[in-house]
Amino acid sequence: MKSITLRITFFLVCSFFSSSLYSQIVDIESSRKEDLIGTKISINLGLDGSSGTVDRTNYSLGTRFDFNSENWNRFLIFNYSRREKDESINEDNTFIHLRFSRKLTTLLALEFFIQSNEKPLEKIEERNLVGLGVRLSPLKDLRIGIGLFDEEEKRIKLEARNTTRVNTYINYLLKISENTSFNSLLYFQPDIEDFSEIRSLLRLGLRVKATDNFYVNINYEYVHDSSPPTGTDKKNSIYGFKLSYEF
Repeated sequence: MKSITLRITFFLVCSFFSSSLYSQIVDIESSRKEDLIGTKISINLGLDGSSGTVDRTNYSLGTRFDFNSENWNRFLIFNYSRREKDESINEDNTFIHLRFSRKLTTLLALEFFIQSNEKPLEKIEERNLVGLGVRLSPLKDLRIGIGLFDEEEKRIKLEARNTTRVNTYINYLLKISENTSFNSLLYFQPDIEDFSEIRSLLRLGLRVKATDNFYVNINYEYVHDSSPPTGTDKKNSIYGFKLSYEF
């Protein structure tokens, strides 16, 4: 007899800023598949909309390629999303990320990556970067990275600028008990020529298995950008609370 699992999720998000959370830092840590060995390709297409009182069209395309071995972790991510409401465009984003990670020992890995993204509605006409770094795994659930990347950014109605930034991050999963875990992720990216020019991202998440079927998730995110795009704040925060029941 086949077992059937039904998941019911209640989701509540409360934010205390007026616009969406703008962040120039892309969280790649949550996209890693370090335990995957072999090749995996995934393609996602999305389309929904409405007509009549409100004319709305949303569509998205996402692809991912993973080519992993015992010592290599390689992946390519491409995402495109567009949201239209009546005669207005609310979102038109493109994102590409290519990464190579070579494990030298159980502790040390070297990384190289290329990234490009466009967010015209957030005043980012184009942002391209190339970087490399070192990734450390001193503990099973702890990852530490340090490196450099060269960034070229074109903001709408502003001159293009080129900067070189230090790229550091710490990602730690703390298993408090058999039923409770706490994940913390911190990115810190200062300009090497001006350390007052800083971008940072802090993400915290608590997951509790209250019963065999009931889960509680609490999340918090804080973003800081010393020179944010026009019309956005230097500091933004968001938090969320999610309840899940499985049976």
